[in-house]
Amino acid sequence: MPGKWRRELEWWLQGRLTWSPPPWHRPIGDAGRWLAGESDRVRQRHLELSGRYPLERWPSLCNAVEYRLSLHVLDLLDRRLGPAGRGPALDIGSQDFAYLPGLATWGGGPWHGVELEPHRRRWTLATRRAHAERLCRAFPGARYHPGSLLELQGEFDAVTWFLPFVLPAPLRARGLPERFFQPHELLTHAHRLLAPGGRMLVVNQGEEEAAEQARLFEALAIDARPIGRLDGPFSPYRQPRFGWLVER
Repeated sequence: MPGKWRRELEWWLQGRLTWSPPPWHRPIGDAGRWLAGESDRVRQRHLELSGRYPLERWPSLCNAVEYRLSLHVLDLLDRRLGPAGRGPALDIGSQDFAYLPGLATWGGGPWHGVELEPHRRRWTLATRRAHAERLCRAFPGARYHPGSLLELQGEFDAVTWFLPFVLPAPLRARGLPERFFQPHELLTHAHRLLAPGGRMLVVNQGEEEAAEQARLFEALAIDARPIGRLDGPFSPYRQPRFGWLVER
């Protein structure tokens, strides 16, 4: 019980302490220098992606974490989803939207990000929202939506959802109140937001979460194709990740 009320109090405070200083930012400046310390596999895939997508602005826009995450997401979408559509696209659980360059460069219409905890802070005290909105300004039409996915309306040609809360333990570990554990409601709504002909990529961490995700898809009668383990040259993650593709 004390843990429950502590999470509720922290959530209440986070929703009221919303002011943020400008985000401190240190772009890599030179992709060649960043690549110098990477493996041959990373350099080769970077060369392939830079030959097909415009990455020229990234070094002046991204710090080292944002650069790697954006490459990871671009590589994933390029290999797993293929060509982008032209309509608006949505990323669910965007945190600070650090990988927006990867999403927007892959294509589609303007990208929207929705995040339940927009006022969570980095060590610099800048909020996720402040970091996300800095990146949004670099991509015409990009928008960051603070709040629950359930509040969002519209239709999206592409949807990405990295690490949905399908088990309660990760949600508690993040310090979120348990009332936000809504896997059925959130997945149902996400599926409704997907435009006819659209595609949704869902990514889980670990086999246990992937198995629970499979049960959710089955319970909601959502046709989802497993696409296996999502390894990639740019992945910064230690735990294995598994993907699903939903098409309408």
